Amino acid sequence: MDPITHAASGAVAMLAMPRRPATRWAIPLAALAAASPDIDVIFCHTPLQFLLLHRGITHSLAAAPLMGLLLALLSRPLWRAHTPEHWDFAKVWLFMVCMVLLHIWLDVITTYGTMIYLPFSHERVRLNAVFIIDLLLTLPLLWAVLRWRGRRGLMRLALAWVIVYPALCIGLNAWHTTQAEQRLIAEGRAASRIVVLPDGFAPLFWRTIYEEDGPQGRIVYSQGLDALGRPHDAPVPHKAAPPELVAVLARQSVAADAFFDFTLLPVMRPLPADDMPPGAPGTRAAGSAVPETSGRTTYMLFHDLRFGSSLKLVRAAMASRPNADIPFRYMAELEMPAAKKDGTPEAEVPPEVHLLLERLRFSDSGKDSHWQPPQPPASPGILDWLAGLR
Repeated sequence: MDPITHAASGAVAMLAMPRRPATRWAIPLAALAAASPDIDVIFCHTPLQFLLLHRGITHSLAAAPLMGLLLALLSRPLWRAHTPEHWDFAKVWLFMVCMVLLHIWLDVITTYGTMIYLPFSHERVRLNAVFIIDLLLTLPLLWAVLRWRGRRGLMRLALAWVIVYPALCIGLNAWHTTQAEQRLIAEGRAASRIVVLPDGFAPLFWRTIYEEDGPQGRIVYSQGLDALGRPHDAPVPHKAAPPELVAVLARQSVAADAFFDFTLLPVMRPLPADDMPPGAPGTRAAGSAVPETSGRTTYMLFHDLRFGSSLKLVRAAMASRPNADIPFRYMAELEMPAAKKDGTPEAEVPPEVHLLLERLRFSDSGKDSHWQPPQPPASPGILDWLAGLR
């Protein structure tokens, strides 16, 4: 969720309290506390760190008490003795923990994915209830902060809206998912992994993405839905990233492993010419860290459809910024196995693919790894071992 919504939710929570410390710092501190878990972006200097750290430990349920304690220590105006109607430290601590939990709630209802079970599991939770920017959620909170500050009853209604509105959207998502499954069955489609996502201006518009095996291999389709779950456009096909290829790349690169763990129904397509690495295709300067290959070299772009839109207005807004139409990109230079000289058909060649170069580029955060050789994943650590126990 965007930082404005996070901060507004914290301000509303403080204004809804029956008694709050009489200090001008009360509302700003609550707003900062509700936005504070996103401090993890300060430590994200590379795209890989962004994948591994953002919405990570600072967003986990296990870390919420510690986060709340740190925030309480930094919120001395709320518990110092000479502040009129001050809270005791334990109450400030409890309030700050609630602000962290409120932030986690507003993140898990989006489609991004939040690692709330760290350090015991790296699973990303996404409830697919609201778009990353949802005016129906944010505007009532801002209105309450600006116009209802002295009306505690209305502030409590605004705070309840933070819970009730996403819950209604979760219910709508479940209903649309059932409708989509039934519609695809009625159409005779052998669809699998059907996912319904909020589109721009949700809950008025939604999207469904699903996989289907066809003559040209596995395809991921994206289709827009209206408020009643009815399609308002034709399904758009995209070539799915084969699970076998995803597994091969994940074994060769820690960046690929993190990226595909982050994605939902990843798709692939030939890399645009503007994104090609220096010296492509196939030529390497003397002393290059990447050896010449005996197989076929190909260049692929991998991305995730859940950050797209079926609405022309939203797509135009996304495309107005360079490379923002696909916010998270993984690009790869691959050595594909050459066809056997004994006449064996190419389709029967074992799927041995070598990752030569890779690049992660995230347009929203402005982070770019640039082209570089892959870094093999390290040996499993204790956190990975713990995650495997779940």
